[in-house]
Amino acid sequence: MSLSNFVQITLAIWNVNPIFQITYHFFHWKKGTPFADDQGMYNGLTWWEQMDNGKQLTRNRKFLIVVPVVLYLIALHTTDYQQPMLFLNTLAVSVLVVAKLPNMHKVRIFGINAEN
Repeated sequence: MSLSNFVQITLAIWNVNPIFQITYHFFHWKKGTPFADDQGMYNGLTWWEQMDNGKQLTRNRKFLIVVPVVLYLIALHTTDYQQPMLFLNTLAVSVLVVAKLPNMHKVRIFGINAEN
């Protein structure tokens, strides 16, 4: 493995991995709350759905929509807008931003992560 391949793989891990896996998993996939005092009333909701009591486009939500976009722009500039990072980062930020839109509130695509 040459040094340039190693650098490219490292950039792929540092660009796509934190943006997509961490943000998407904790905001849009994991349901419930870590606190036991809610008596299970949030068990069917993701953290994003619980935030601000379900109100859409609050300051908190707008900020958390802008963060992946800014990280996306930084990642594109860092990789000099070259493939395959351009495609992978665009795909990751698209999934994240679409999942945060008000029209997607409590929507489960194809029943994935739906309540049992």
